[in-house]
Amino acid sequence: MKKYFMIINPTAGGGRVKKQWPEIIKPLIDEIGIDYDFEFTSYPHHAIDIAKQRVSEGYEIICAIGGDGTANEVLNGVLKADKKGIFAAIPLGSGDDIPTVFGIPEKDLNAAIQCLVNGSNLSFDVGYCVNADRYFAGAASMGFDAEVANRANRSGKKRKGAKNYQIAVFETILKFRPYDLKITIDDQDPIQARRMLLAIGNGTRYGGGMHICPAASVQDGIFHTTALKKVSRFTLLRLFRLIYDGEHVYHSKVETFQGTKFFVESVANKCLYQADGEILGFLPETFITKPRGITVRVPDPWISYSKIWEKRLQLKGKKIPIY
Repeated sequence: MKKYFMIINPTAGGGRVKKQWPEIIKPLIDEIGIDYDFEFTSYPHHAIDIAKQRVSEGYEIICAIGGDGTANEVLNGVLKADKKGIFAAIPLGSGDDIPTVFGIPEKDLNAAIQCLVNGSNLSFDVGYCVNADRYFAGAASMGFDAEVANRANRSGKKRKGAKNYQIAVFETILKFRPYDLKITIDDQDPIQARRMLLAIGNGTRYGGGMHICPAASVQDGIFHTTALKKVSRFTLLRLFRLIYDGEHVYHSKVETFQGTKFFVESVANKCLYQADGEILGFLPETFITKPRGITVRVPDPWISYSKIWEKRLQLKGKKIPIY
């Protein structure tokens, strides 16, 4: 039995992966000389089925080659298999938030391949959506940003990359209305208020580098969450610009919470929620953390994403958000 299995999404990166696999990626992997098999995905959620099957067959390391959608599906397939597998990724999407929060190199194909071949295996936290039966690595959210993700996903065939998400923000903001959300944290008394959004962070970021939950860590066993109370459209737009450096947490209308279990319901209107950019349905939903729930192939030596991001902020003269 071969050790590695590659799951390739040919449509990732605006179709870039389909061309790069035979011309660039496969030759680089073959040059190293590892023994592997591979398969292309051909329909939504196909990567879940492939990963689950290949882990059950005995492949040790299952590598997602594509964007965050591919990474999330492979991660779910690995975790739902009847044997223990190791998640790996060669990030080639427009966002790549999932591999990045685990410390897998982003925007560096050679480094990602070296990580796959010469890396080590570490365990990290994952989040879990109970009703949807779906794991997530980065963040789950509801309200404004879930509607943005839904719009961006629907427009993805026409608009590629980070600009698709940014355009979706502007389009959504024109019609958005806040939701009356009731949040129960670790079975405590519910907190209810009208909110623009709630993001539950296992990792720090989503949307291609938007640090929505800047204090989140994939190693601390808890969720760090960010909620935004009702604000004007202008303020909402301004806050989205601040999210990239995590500076939104200092705004008076931003609340932050911590916990291991969040039950969220929308009191009146139906409210979409998403996890790792994938729309999963409407609230209510229960979100729980699974400490050290996933084993990931990471660089050796490994540097946490928190340290990488802190260095980037320092170079920009920004302070590190703490809450």
